[in-house]
Amino acid sequence: MTTPDPQRTAVVAGVSGIVGRAIAGRLVAGGWRVVGLSRHAPDPGIPGLVHRPVDLGDRDACRDALAAVAGDASHAVYAGRAPDPDPAVEAARNTAMLVNLVEGLEAAGAPLAHVLLVHGTKWYGSQFGAYKTPAEEDDPRAPGANFYFDQQDWVSGRAAEAGWTWTALRPHILSGFSLGYPHNAVGVLAAYGALAKARGRPLTFPGTPEAFDSVSQITDVRLLVDAMLWAMTTPAAGGEAFNVINADYFRWRDLWPRLAAFFGTEPGGVATETLADTHAGMDALWSGLVDEHGLSEPDLGRIVSWSYGDFMLRIGWDDMSSTLKIRRAGFEGVRGSWESLADALAEYRVRRVIP
Repeated sequence: MTTPDPQRTAVVAGVSGIVGRAIAGRLVAGGWRVVGLSRHAPDPGIPGLVHRPVDLGDRDACRDALAAVAGDASHAVYAGRAPDPDPAVEAARNTAMLVNLVEGLEAAGAPLAHVLLVHGTKWYGSQFGAYKTPAEEDDPRAPGANFYFDQQDWVSGRAAEAGWTWTALRPHILSGFSLGYPHNAVGVLAAYGALAKARGRPLTFPGTPEAFDSVSQITDVRLLVDAMLWAMTTPAAGGEAFNVINADYFRWRDLWPRLAAFFGTEPGGVATETLADTHAGMDALWSGLVDEHGLSEPDLGRIVSWSYGDFMLRIGWDDMSSTLKIRRAGFEGVRGSWESLADALAEYRVRRVIP
């Protein structure tokens, strides 16, 4: 891996999210000066981070914040997202936030060298149903509005005008530790498994039979951060988009017994349920677990989004992204799927979030 230059300054937009917090922590540890932007400070915090609460949708507020703390920024990481049920509105909103970030840095006189975008496999239409697999970076764009498309188009054009470079990375479902982040797959598994154990029930698969049997993929947050550092400091990554996926693929049916063993329960088969409905009343049980085991997070909603679990465990088609391009470009990071899930779940346990 390329060693970061301790003289560089990076601005991380969306620093309170699972990706933003992870890359900010790694950069700080590597000697970078890091400015983090988000509405709320990352939790757990990052010693050494310069955090500024800001709404990236507010052009003037963004410029004021960046002028005060980021006039020396050489790198920008866009890892934020402002969701909206209307894809066209979401695309316009998120692209405007990116524009505000970059133009704010330019207005501050920052010696910008590279802008890194964190996108995903929705580029290929993975959210809609079966798509071409393994997905390759030059595959046709999925139909419909998508802020990934608009952001990449804008940043590539601006880079050509301004003389800096850009990279876009496309992970899939993320595996890592976080609190208060709604799209964390491991948070779903951690809370679901802990509650199944507390109720004395086998660990049944709450998704669909099709999802149980289909080919799936995840991206270890540590692997993604490795790829982000590589992209930020490797000239060959400039002007390119890369899939970032763990080295293997899996089926939930094969990992489910291992998950059950982690929680100390018996593995069960498919028992489809809507988690957002069946687990909506689990707060009292969770409070009991917090008291019994001295857990650190009393708010179950900061650990898990049941509606995201329902989405994730109902993907009844194959998810497969090719990693040939990034490997041929020189990135050598490797993570395994069970390793990723087991390590992340263990961190939830070490931090006393689950028993």
